[in-house]
Amino acid sequence: MSGSIRQLARPEKAFNMSGLRNGSGMTYVPMRTIYLHKGSRVAGLKRDPEEVFLSNKGYKYGISEDNLKYIKGFLQDKYRISDELILQVLTHKSFGNGIKPYNEKLSAMGAKLLNLFFAKYVVNKPSSNELVINGKNLDVLGSPIARELCGKTSMGVFAKNNQLNSVMFWKPNTKNIGFASSGELTISAQVMYALVGAITFSYGKRVAEQFIEEKILQGNGNDTNSNKLETIAQVVVESATARKKSKNQQRAE
Repeated sequence: MSGSIRQLARPEKAFNMSGLRNGSGMTYVPMRTIYLHKGSRVAGLKRDPEEVFLSNKGYKYGISEDNLKYIKGFLQDKYRISDELILQVLTHKSFGNGIKPYNEKLSAMGAKLLNLFFAKYVVNKPSSNELVINGKNLDVLGSPIARELCGKTSMGVFAKNNQLNSVMFWKPNTKNIGFASSGELTISAQVMYALVGAITFSYGKRVAEQFIEEKILQGNGNDTNSNKLETIAQVVVESATARKKSKNQQRAE
């Protein structure tokens, strides 16, 4: 049997001993011992509730420097948000049976703003397209790169490259340790969407778009191209195109 057992002493209902023979008027509080089990489920043993609030990497849920430092370091003072909001950004609804504030609504808000921002971004980029209208290339909307700029793969990889997914509170859907196959990629992307949603909630749309431009599109001022979202998106699109081409060749053979 794997796991561990924690002993917990819990007081029962107290009663007065003054009516008993040789009683001294003292209150007697009987105790009962409860054994709380950690690890794989074992019939007949009560699971330790503390285990529910540990991340898959062993981080204990709550506001602490270890839990929040990666997001705080990324935001800096310019885009500071409350500790409670950061913790919610990092928490998926699969964690702790969904009883802690989780990031679903913040993620939905952030995803909508990211879609709008990158739609405007790709439309306004210089283009040799003859059908450009008032300097805006509407044909690029729906292209692979336009979709992938705010796609979950690019956002998830961006979070990983910038260590923003170092601490996340979620329940893996499999025991597979792969970044994509374990679900970590999707959860990392949702953290990024929720972070944008939290900035929007705290500062409004204008500042949130400035945050996307400065911190996400430009790679947080990092000179390393691999940390810039547009570079990541290009790699993702090229890889997907190469895989599709390879499959088509195999079918043709």
